[in-house]
Amino acid sequence: MNQLSVVGQKGIFSLSCLPRKCVWLGVLWVVAALFLAQAAGAADEPRIPDIVARVNGKDIDAKYIRFELGRVLARAKGPVSPTDQEKIIRGIIDKEVVRELVYQEGRTKNIEVPSEVIDREIASIREPYASDEEFEATLKERDITLDELRHSITIDAMARQLLDEQVKGRVHISDEDVQKYYDENKEQFYRPEAYRVRHIFIAFFPPERVKSTQRKELMARKDEFIEAARLKMDNVLKEVNAGGDFAALAKKYSDDAGSRDKGGDLDFIYMGVFDPAFDEAVAKLGINQVSGLVKTEYGFHVIKLLKKRPPEYAEFKEMEAVIQAHLFNEKAQDKVQDYLDALRNKAKIETFF
Repeated sequence: MNQLSVVGQKGIFSLSCLPRKCVWLGVLWVVAALFLAQAAGAADEPRIPDIVARVNGKDIDAKYIRFELGRVLARAKGPVSPTDQEKIIRGIIDKEVVRELVYQEGRTKNIEVPSEVIDREIASIREPYASDEEFEATLKERDITLDELRHSITIDAMARQLLDEQVKGRVHISDEDVQKYYDENKEQFYRPEAYRVRHIFIAFFPPERVKSTQRKELMARKDEFIEAARLKMDNVLKEVNAGGDFAALAKKYSDDAGSRDKGGDLDFIYMGVFDPAFDEAVAKLGINQVSGLVKTEYGFHVIKLLKKRPPEYAEFKEMEAVIQAHLFNEKAQDKVQDYLDALRNKAKIETFF
């Protein structure tokens, strides 16, 4: 095995949070905020000034910070106190300061981002929308222009290229390093019992209704939908028990889009990953046996057990490349952190929050 000293095609820093500090929010963190942020806790948010920081004379606008804060609050499981919100805001500002530092350094080094790279990212973001009008309306709703979106993409692409250059040829992982990590962390490579099954899934709420009906109405009719799902699954189970081909019935009836076209095949699953009721039903089955109706928090299932695999430790050869990549990323992140610290030390940074 050769020593690892190259970066993957897409770079290693697209979503990286470094050990000492989360220093770069990765490709298009702003974009994610644009389309995921929801109004959450706005009345209790700390006041954010229009200009949150200044990096070598370049102002950082608050709109990106507000977007990311909204995304974080929307994902929170409960209320977030003003004190915790302040900590979140400061963290977001710090990440944006780092983006600006790296962008300015990229400009100094005359790094150019090909227009086709930007166009490809725009197309990827645009893809989920039914029309250009819907996409543009979303941008307008978030108070972001297409030019600002392109600029954000440019910053992240430039930063990725610049940071990757700090790693290429400078990080080496030996065979001995990989073997030592495997020997000293054996429990990380333990695999619990696994099973392979086919299933037919009937959701409590029909997928077509979910797309076309408001949540309030769905919840008001919850019991009605659940009973209809049970009756549908009872009929499916009758066909299975009458000797029907399980895979064909899964393709015909299952609401699980991910496995339906594969005849309900879920491949191997470790015990403890799925709903406990699902695991319990599988544990009672012999190979090629079919369960009765199984209710989980998502809906009703009928399960056919195909194979079982006992608990085991993954062999070194199987994990060698994974360990190598892990160790490479750790060392690379340290080098990037050192580089970013150096950029900070020579910059004039002012914060106003």
